[in-house]
Amino acid sequence: MTDTISDEKVLFLPNKKGVVAILVLIFLLAGIGIRLLDFTDMPLDFASTRQLHSLIMARGLYYQMDTPDTRSMPQDLRSFGINAGKAEPVIEPPIMEHLVAYTYSIIGGENIFVGRVYSILFWVLGGIPLFLMVRRLISVNGAFAALAFYLFTHFGVYASRSFQPDPMTVMFILWALYFQVRWSQADTLKNGILAGVFTGIAILVKAPSIFFTGIPFAALVLHKGFKYWIKNWKIYLIAVLAILPAFLFNFLSATVGGKGGSIFGARFFPQLWTDYAWYLSWLKMLKSVAGHFVLLVSLFGFFLISKKETRWFYGSLWLGYLLFGFVFAYHISTHNYYHLPLLPIIAIGFGQVFAMVYSRLEAVNRDWLNRILIVVLFIFSYGLCLQRVRGSLIASDYRYDATYWTELGKKIDRNASVVALTQDYGYRINYWGYINPTLWPTSEESTIKNLQGATDPAFLQMFKELTAGKTIFLVTIPGEFETQPQLKEYLFDNYPYEQGDGYYIFHLDRPLHPNSDQG
Repeated sequence: MTDTISDEKVLFLPNKKGVVAILVLIFLLAGIGIRLLDFTDMPLDFASTRQLHSLIMARGLYYQMDTPDTRSMPQDLRSFGINAGKAEPVIEPPIMEHLVAYTYSIIGGENIFVGRVYSILFWVLGGIPLFLMVRRLISVNGAFAALAFYLFTHFGVYASRSFQPDPMTVMFILWALYFQVRWSQADTLKNGILAGVFTGIAILVKAPSIFFTGIPFAALVLHKGFKYWIKNWKIYLIAVLAILPAFLFNFLSATVGGKGGSIFGARFFPQLWTDYAWYLSWLKMLKSVAGHFVLLVSLFGFFLISKKETRWFYGSLWLGYLLFGFVFAYHISTHNYYHLPLLPIIAIGFGQVFAMVYSRLEAVNRDWLNRILIVVLFIFSYGLCLQRVRGSLIASDYRYDATYWTELGKKIDRNASVVALTQDYGYRINYWGYINPTLWPTSEESTIKNLQGATDPAFLQMFKELTAGKTIFLVTIPGEFETQPQLKEYLFDNYPYEQGDGYYIFHLDRPLHPNSDQG
């Protein structure tokens, strides 16, 4: 199908351009509305480490700007924020962070929810290319079903509120896929350039996007046959436009910028492929993201696709996801936001199944009352989504955390030299407490080291190395502290401490046995 209007009814309404546009707008506004629930809670309910990383970078970029707000703030806090932002690893271009920092300068100060607003908008706007693409590939009602799943599925609502590049990445992936489909159906220079540019933007924003844009593009090309792609110069133009921006950024970052370790390190663990438990962890993560039932419905959608090119395209999306999972084996089984690009893939299959179900509903239920009841059921399903999301969001309240970490930073003294066993790589005490601690490794970090073939040194040696010149050892993860009995016993035996709500502060500069060798 193309973007032209067909004779098919749209949820029992006339399939007119204005009707479709209004319904899409209603869906998009409802998608924004459901994401505004519990909007002012702190960004710790989802991927807190990743969000705080972006918040620290955005703050550092903002503090470098010359604005009335930055000029009036204490110089030591401004310098700390700038240095903390510069110290953050740069894996992909900090587009979101720059955008948020610039917004801070416009509104006259930091607002922790600016990043959330942008993520919501990017994700919801990604519904537009998804709708246009599925309408071309399946039908207009299939497109509305895909859009509904994309906007209202529980995990998608949660994850798309997160200040990180992934919601924007998914939006650009969808625009890239839409223009690739348009180009495959109408091989014009304009469509080719648009396909190449948006594919290039998606890969630039986050390099792993190549799995979700490059493989489908290859499938569309290969489906047309050898003679077609070997002679069509526009294919090579699209490939150059797609690859060049990310290649230049990563080359310059790894060489001139010295970011090679951040870009290429600690991400590829093929030894997990032979671990049965890893596959179970991956499946468990899939269940938490989409649910096994919806996942299976979407997979069945593949077998319901009659057009061979569309089936190739949809199958290539799943292939891209599988290859992505094997390349990023550790993260696919431990980081739920790595599954975000899967949601529009599932949405397409869901749209295919619904399109066939809707055709049957329309054929059987010609009575206007039945049709009204069916629409009421659709609206009721949105209410159920709203209820579930609201229940999950209000179940946890993180508003106190900002005060907690701010006060803890003041209690420790921002000029203290700190080593810490703490959450989120020390980002919480960094962002709110203006303290940048040296990190004592957690069990998870030790697991990653083991996968890399590295090991920590002996306890006393590591303790001496990490606490050299430090005055405070901060513990804010009591549960993790319990899993490291050697550390716990050593600190309690050798240093005075203060205990508070969820933390211990050990004073390394006041050892209980000053004449002994405690490191």
